Amino acid sequence: MPMLAQDHPAPPAQWLPTQPRYPTALIDTRVLPGCGRLTLRPVLPQDDHLLAGLVAGLSPASHRQRFHGAVKLSFNHMQQMCHVDFRRQLALVVSLQVDGAERVVADARYHVDADGEAAEFAVMVDERLRRQGLGAWAMDGLQVAARQAGLRWLNGEVLLGNAAMLGLAQRCGYAISPHPEDEGLVRAQQCVGQTESDFLQARKGALAWLRRHVPCRAPASTTR
Repeated sequence: MPMLAQDHPAPPAQWLPTQPRYPTALIDTRVLPGCGRLTLRPVLPQDDHLLAGLVAGLSPASHRQRFHGAVKLSFNHMQQMCHVDFRRQLALVVSLQVDGAERVVADARYHVDADGEAAEFAVMVDERLRRQGLGAWAMDGLQVAARQAGLRWLNGEVLLGNAAMLGLAQRCGYAISPHPEDEGLVRAQQCVGQTESDFLQARKGALAWLRRHVPCRAPASTTR
């Protein structure tokens, strides 16, 4: 899920969902055994160094899965990722305290499409803290924010071999289907503003397709 900011044209202002300047209602906390208290919150402009630390800690494989092979990101790009308007873009981070200093260990974000009805999402989690529920927690926050903003869909593009992300998306209720233009990608889609019957119709046949293309046990063994 590359979701580089420059790839997304700004939607017309009249189509943009409304959001508070800084959506404090999205802030949440939980305690993780062995790590202490974690905070889920909207990103701040001063998080650029913290986000850069998260990206720098990704393995080459995880970097490719998150950014789809994009070259090493500049610090200027980190700054862009931390400056969101909470209307066209939303970004949430999960942070904890390590030796008295804050560390960002997960990032989840969406960018509103030009039609103003859907948004593309992307998620990354510190590899040392995967399988702890952080990815699902952050994605739940995105869904809540998208619903409150009046969006109808959250969509993501996942590399076909990214079993961990596919498993996470499934557990969070996303429908998985082939990408219509790239056989190396899979589309993950979640209904956030339609009826349950509409969403179930969209998911029809998705699980059968996924079983044919991804080992059935892989998503369950590598998560979040």
